[in-house]
Amino acid sequence: MIRECFLLLLVLSVCIGLEDPPVDDVVQHNQGISASMARNPALTTGELTRQDPARVNMSIVTVLPCVDSRIPEDAEELLWGWNENNADGMHLTEEDPDGCTDRYNPTLINHTEQATIAFEFRGERRESALNMNDGIADIPFSPEELSESNGTENLTVTIEWNFWYYFEVVVTNNVMKNGSCESQVGTPLEYWDIYIIGNTSKEFIVEPGEASFFLARPVLGEQWYKNNHFDTLVFSRKGIYKAEISMDGEETAYARIYEFTVMEDPLGAWHITANKTEDFRNASMGNHEISYWANPVVKENNSFSHLYEINHSYGAWGPRNMSITVTDFFTGEHRYSREILSRKLTKGGMSETGEPAGNEGHYRPGEPATEEEGITHRILPSNEMLVIFMIASLWMFWHYARSGK
Repeated sequence: MIRECFLLLLVLSVCIGLEDPPVDDVVQHNQGISASMARNPALTTGELTRQDPARVNMSIVTVLPCVDSRIPEDAEELLWGWNENNADGMHLTEEDPDGCTDRYNPTLINHTEQATIAFEFRGERRESALNMNDGIADIPFSPEELSESNGTENLTVTIEWNFWYYFEVVVTNNVMKNGSCESQVGTPLEYWDIYIIGNTSKEFIVEPGEASFFLARPVLGEQWYKNNHFDTLVFSRKGIYKAEISMDGEETAYARIYEFTVMEDPLGAWHITANKTEDFRNASMGNHEISYWANPVVKENNSFSHLYEINHSYGAWGPRNMSITVTDFFTGEHRYSREILSRKLTKGGMSETGEPAGNEGHYRPGEPATEEEGITHRILPSNEMLVIFMIASLWMFWHYARSGK
């Protein structure tokens, strides 16, 4: 599917509806076109005039890899491009107040090109000169440094340029005489000293780290066999687009909330964008994007920018090894597994279905059905109330922790 879509991309400059982001293919393509980023004619510079005999344009194209404006902590390279145009050997014209046209024929005598790139993250700025013949620039922050992002912090990139042109110009000066324009003989040469200074900036959201999981239902790892759930909260600093759930090693459910589009820009670079969708198979998935400090429910001392609720119900009896794998926007996989007991209720040595109670992996000893159901409903609220409860708990903990400092 991806290969066929890329063939369409070459023809139509767009490839839509991809189930997974083709991160590696896009990175490889963009690395392969880096040499064409220098003096790329797709970067338009504008019309040359007597007032502007030279123009420069530069672009921060993308980070490798990048989805939307998100980048992982191990992003190492940035793709950039530039172009310039000047009036060397051209014929420029300018009309004077009398309606006569003056002509200028510039010859470029000398010029210099200089550009620098600066990366800023968490208040620290690192700057270096750009190689004007190479469209790849190295990101000067290590994965360890970028991994400190809380999932909402930006890597800000700024390119600044300073070009100088020195022209010798032959001038044909026409003046109004007796109602007509006549060339003035002996017009001296002109020398144009042109400086062009400019800059452009772009921000990328740094999304690092591993996902953390919290088993929301059954919160204690056991449940009534007629009401089986494997409901999970996933805290992450990276965007997640799909979840796959397995029981005893066999996939039983699937949920995906994003699909992907690859587009080609005028410079020939490919870009991945995420688009919301709903592809649910025996599971549901929702996401909430806000900053969470999740210490009450996970061990890691980190804040998280994404909270996902993934719900799955299933039919089973006895102990089951339930596992969930979620995939982030950069195709990284994050896994969680837990043995969950699905048991029948018993009373007086007999199960609720009339057979003698057996091992505790299949039968819960001594609990009548009415009492078990009551306990189940008390400790396991509805999905909506569960999310509200978790968010409220996280906010109260964050407020308490902040006010205690």
